[in-house]
Amino acid sequence: MIKCKGCGITLQDKDPSLLGYTPKITNTYCERCFKTIHYNTYIKVNNLNNKDIIKKINNLKYFTIFITDYLNLNNEVIKLYKMINNQKVLVINKCDLLPSNLNIQHLIENIKKVYNIEDVLFISAKNKLHLEYLKSYLNDNNIIFCGETSSGKSTLINELFQTKLTTSKYQNTTLDFIKIKKDNYIIYDSPGFNIKEVPLVYNNIKCITKKLNKEYVYTIGDIKINGEGNITIFVPSNIKINSKKENNNLIYNNELEYKDIILNEGFIYIKNKINIKSNKELIIRDSIID
Repeated sequence: MIKCKGCGITLQDKDPSLLGYTPKITNTYCERCFKTIHYNTYIKVNNLNNKDIIKKINNLKYFTIFITDYLNLNNEVIKLYKMINNQKVLVINKCDLLPSNLNIQHLIENIKKVYNIEDVLFISAKNKLHLEYLKSYLNDNNIIFCGETSSGKSTLINELFQTKLTTSKYQNTTLDFIKIKKDNYIIYDSPGFNIKEVPLVYNNIKCITKKLNKEYVYTIGDIKINGEGNITIFVPSNIKINSKKENNNLIYNNELEYKDIILNEGFIYIKNKINIKSNKELIIRDSIID
């Protein structure tokens, strides 16, 4: 049974409509990976089952490195992280995109406290930042890399171990567990977890601090904000933030202070008491900023 070196799927040369197809069974990559690598073509596949991935990770019993990113840090990601029974570390990738005024060590301590996690690292696989801290966890151990889809797992493995796993900006690039033998130990790249909200693909983080004026209503997606305190918004750089001077006749259903509101893309840090209006149930945590 030959597996694709890019996504881990079993290769087959019988049916082009099925996953794993390659015109020549001795090829290194399936046709899907070949098109992704050479033509940046996206071929959608059905979502994988998160519970099945967790079960296999726990059965392997290897030290586990869970990859996420700063704007996608939410309760659902943390729930998956805590379902892993192995020794583990939460690794927050893409720290090169963070605003330069953020104190990473301060963020780490706050994330540990807010989510009750023992071990947290910030890295950038793309820019090779802080990888020396991550390497200290390897120590010739058998390792599993996991995390939500598009979090940068395969890019990180390629950087650490000079492998050639398929990487792309698309979801579900890795389709099965990929086993890599390295010296006297084993590395696994697992398929990405599918979170109910689409994981972020972004090139930069926009960090905007606003001193609110009661005469203005600020709108971010479905959320409307009004007050006289300060907010800081962490979102991908392509997200629009609107403010409008208007008669403020809205009925607000939340008053928050020192909290983060989790968005589909990023979060809002509420420092002072601010009025919040939303037609959807808000996801709120104690702030990881203060």
